[in-house]
Amino acid sequence: MKNHILRALLIFFLALPSTNLLAQTTAASPPPFAAETDAARAARMKWWTEARFGMFIHWDMSSIAGTEISWSRQSARPLDVDKSPAGYVEDPVYDHLYERFNPTHFNAKEWVRLAQAAGMKYIVFTAKHHGGFCMWDTKLTDYSIMHTPFKRDVVKELAEACHQAGMRFGLYYSPRDWHQPDYGVGDNAKYTAYMKGQLTELLTQYGKIDCLWFDGFGAGDSIPFWHADEMLALIQKLQPQVIINNRLANIWFPGNTNTTISAYSSLGDHDTPEGTVGSFQNNRPWETCHMIIHTPGGYAWSYRSDQNFIRPLDECIQMLASCATGDGNLLLDVGPNALGEIPADQAGRLREMGEWMRKHGESICGTRGGPFHNGAWGGSTYKDNLVYLHVFQWGGDRLVLPPLKAKIVKCSIAFKQTADGITLTLPVSQQDKSGTVIELTLSGSAADEMRRGQPLKGPAPKTL
Repeated sequence: MKNHILRALLIFFLALPSTNLLAQTTAASPPPFAAETDAARAARMKWWTEARFGMFIHWDMSSIAGTEISWSRQSARPLDVDKSPAGYVEDPVYDHLYERFNPTHFNAKEWVRLAQAAGMKYIVFTAKHHGGFCMWDTKLTDYSIMHTPFKRDVVKELAEACHQAGMRFGLYYSPRDWHQPDYGVGDNAKYTAYMKGQLTELLTQYGKIDCLWFDGFGAGDSIPFWHADEMLALIQKLQPQVIINNRLANIWFPGNTNTTISAYSSLGDHDTPEGTVGSFQNNRPWETCHMIIHTPGGYAWSYRSDQNFIRPLDECIQMLASCATGDGNLLLDVGPNALGEIPADQAGRLREMGEWMRKHGESICGTRGGPFHNGAWGGSTYKDNLVYLHVFQWGGDRLVLPPLKAKIVKCSIAFKQTADGITLTLPVSQQDKSGTVIELTLSGSAADEMRRGQPLKGPAPKTL
């Protein structure tokens, strides 16, 4: 698809309003997608591309056990990587954790204040992970937060807190569902009706939803089996300005060769590198999702009782800067505990990042990556005639970069500009181990340096 911009606009899929959400979502397939103009898409994506920094929250009753969300479930995982057959098979322990889930310390406003203190601009919360447990007052299953001792709608409270604070709010929703008995059975029609009903609840009962974060169907399954284009049409009807990631149609999984899905559905609005910082890419939006906790031997998206390593501040800052200089966003994950608290070590690290953002946030938010390629040395962002260098590695007290055609009229440290390159000098004692931020003022627009051709290349990209 040219420019990757096909987008459904106001396509009506649902029947007339009804109290029966499942019946409401059984209409025929929608008509072909309409194209979205470059200008319309840029306007819709503007807040997201300027935000650069968001909070991911993985949380449900798995925090009681302190084991990984969904993936620690020991029973069958229908249609997934282990090729379990469709149909629900009970896990006698994991599937009953919700009966003891009572996070009495949960305070949505405190979570939002923490995200703001960190300099984050949006929150994405796990409404339903692969295990099928729902963190909102869904009417389509009893496997939800409303059937725990807590009996409070977490999605509602968090949505309201975000809206009141001016924080953008997004929802993670897993098309996988290892608990729902109709998942993947027969032609999958019953499950897709269930999924449409739940999306209808989420997109009609909680105010504006700024982004939807899907996490793939079963690996290798046919897209018609999942009615992915109908899902997209439903979303577009209910909240046409929502931003959707690229995992609605399972294209994130390696080796998927499906060619039956519409081009838009397979692309979404942005790419989603996971657990690693994406490389420089300024022709299509992207967002690295990463964890503030590292647990030896595996992921730590949710609260883990064995999570004994919180990433150092320097690493977290370099992760954020590397995303911005690569022209992408960072969605940094936290895992609240069974009481509903974001643990003190995670919260403390976020506040430290916020202190850094108060000093250097203008070099992150509202910028584009470039004009230099980011690499092991660091990278650059720009806005108007300003270029912000984030330098992680120096050659002693010097850094040499390729030439710019524009003249540097001001620099926050000593420099020398020639036709062959730019030499920056800073004593080792003044270099910041988190990354030294240097501001350059150019005689012309920094974007003009990008328009002259490919971004100026530095050393190889940094991997964290």
